[in-house]
Amino acid sequence: MDTTTIDLPIPDLSNPETFVPGVPHEAFDRVRAMPGLYWQPATQGTLTGGFWAVTRHADIIEIERDPEAFTSTKGFFFPGAVENISEVPELRSNIMLNDPPTQTRLRKAAARSFAPRVVAQFDEWVREIVVEVIEDIVAKGEFDWVADVAAIIPSRVVARVIGVPFEERQKIVDWTNRIFHASTVPDNFKSVLEASEPVHAYMEELRPRKLRDPKEDMGTILAQCVERGEISEDECCIYLSLLCVAGFETTHTAIAQSMRMIVESPEIAETVNQTVAAGGVNALIEEFLRYITPAMNMARTATRDLELRGQQIRKGDMMLLYFTAANRDPAIFSEPHQFNPARVKNEHITFGSGAHHCIGNALARLEMRILFEELHKRNISFKSNGNPKRGWSTFINQLFELPLAVVR
Repeated sequence: MDTTTIDLPIPDLSNPETFVPGVPHEAFDRVRAMPGLYWQPATQGTLTGGFWAVTRHADIIEIERDPEAFTSTKGFFFPGAVENISEVPELRSNIMLNDPPTQTRLRKAAARSFAPRVVAQFDEWVREIVVEVIEDIVAKGEFDWVADVAAIIPSRVVARVIGVPFEERQKIVDWTNRIFHASTVPDNFKSVLEASEPVHAYMEELRPRKLRDPKEDMGTILAQCVERGEISEDECCIYLSLLCVAGFETTHTAIAQSMRMIVESPEIAETVNQTVAAGGVNALIEEFLRYITPAMNMARTATRDLELRGQQIRKGDMMLLYFTAANRDPAIFSEPHQFNPARVKNEHITFGSGAHHCIGNALARLEMRILFEELHKRNISFKSNGNPKRGWSTFINQLFELPLAVVR
């Protein structure tokens, strides 16, 4: 392989410390401008000693459209490559670690619960959750936006979507936070699996309850799919457990980072206020999603020796698809580093593309839209009350703490 680009001044993209100060967008700009692809050596988490950094919008779209050449079955994030998922039941039944047709079958079982027309009907009860959270932080006056808002809203919403009883929803809040933090430590693959164990146990216990007392929720739908033989018991359990994390993480980080942007920039704060007032909240959310890109990347693995953009790729090479770089690709976005909700076209790929396009994207958008609508309706604003604390991850654009105070 061509390793001549390694000597260029690009930070170590395999090291979480590179991302602690912020997403290295200047480095991604340099990588994107290179011919071919950039090879990043890595001491762990891949099958061939490193990964190809894929930063161009068009390249990511092409790779995600071709699961036959670029599979998800060897791991969907870095560092998390697996040689044989069949050896680990928790992985074998995971929709994120399967390609079509298995992935298609699993996705079909739950897709109708997340159709935009269905999610639109969630508005009333999602708004109730958001209002409850807003009232709580206003009463406190001083609080941590990440812990008290960004973590609470999506975990409560996911609990409701799954069909977790109201009195048990705090379990989902606690477990999702635990899994989220497990993803930030060394050897995070093992840590995440261990942190997920109580979630798996709970979902196994929830399935028969949903059959005895069916409701209009995801837990009931998937339990009934098991009864009809459309999915297995393991697949049902793993899917619901994954929903706790995936349904939490994108929204959690987007809510956290969007408020950080607002309190740190009076210009952005005014843009947000004017945009919501003018009825442009949907465009605002799309720009936040593009600009923040909560899940910075996803991984695919080459199934054979091949060539991409003139670059020789070996079988087993990890392709790390940097959505965060593609969402700043000047070939797609004018002035890509500018926050601009007035963009005529916003073709971001924050939720991925192809077969693995995020099934819960409409729900994430709904939660964010309602949050900004309710904050604007109440004319609530905040100021910094301490230093924000970023996470330690090559995968998620994490924000751990954002101390704020209500402006009275």
